[in-house]
Amino acid sequence: MLSRLSPLFTLLLALFGISGCDASGYRKASGQWTHDDTAFTPQDPATFKPLDKLFARDALRGYYRGAAVADSDGASFVVVSRNEARDKSHVYYCDTYRKGQEYWSIRHLRIERIAGADPATYTAIAKGYSRDRQRVYAEGVPFKARDPATFQPLDGDFGRDSQRGYYARAEIPGSHGPSFEAIDTRDTGYARDRANAYYGYRDIDSLREANVPPRTVVRTLRGADPAAVRVLGRDYAADTRHVWHRGQPVAGADASSFAVDESYRGPADATDQSGPWLSGKRVAAAK
Repeated sequence: MLSRLSPLFTLLLALFGISGCDASGYRKASGQWTHDDTAFTPQDPATFKPLDKLFARDALRGYYRGAAVADSDGASFVVVSRNEARDKSHVYYCDTYRKGQEYWSIRHLRIERIAGADPATYTAIAKGYSRDRQRVYAEGVPFKARDPATFQPLDGDFGRDSQRGYYARAEIPGSHGPSFEAIDTRDTGYARDRANAYYGYRDIDSLREANVPPRTVVRTLRGADPAAVRVLGRDYAADTRHVWHRGQPVAGADASSFAVDESYRGPADATDQSGPWLSGKRVAAAK
């Protein structure tokens, strides 16, 4: 996914039945259409037809969760992905959101026309990404890719096309697209190409300022042999000579004996032949 919820928040949504998943889809009983038990009346009931659990159409309009998509053309309205649809003139991104001041108890619809999208060539790729002949889109938001026709989302926030690698929809300067790959699904912050290895992350410290999105950071692992880089866990990676933590070199670490403790129980998160380490720094011996 392009956006992430904390495990605790996701659990709370599930416990209170507000995860956003549709429970029933479209139903018709006694002449009345409903979506997830919410009644609605199509603009042209005689031609109304569900396309899947979320989208529908009639001769006049397209619909998302029973709500008419404003100014859409029903006759040409088709589903692109779980959140996207198109007609002969436009592409639409549809989703739901909830407000904290309402205790997340009310689901609101967000139905937006994707400005500049080409409906004739707009197709879904995977993992929330789509493309048309000119651009690539992440959850309906366009971003620059050198070769949209070959763009491929990878694990984590990485992606690639025929020319470059990308992290969080931003091009990684100097990267080599054809050989670019995420290294290990256990820690999707690490990637590599034929010449370099990389660590990408979102700097959440920027969230301390109101209305400032997290800053995207990509670090090149200095001195790495990209083919030999392996992910160790807990933000560590190593090749035959070096160890890195969150893309920063761990000075003095012994790569051959460096091992990560994933139990989260002790005062250190890794050890090598010289002793314990924590977050890439040596743990001082107790006096």
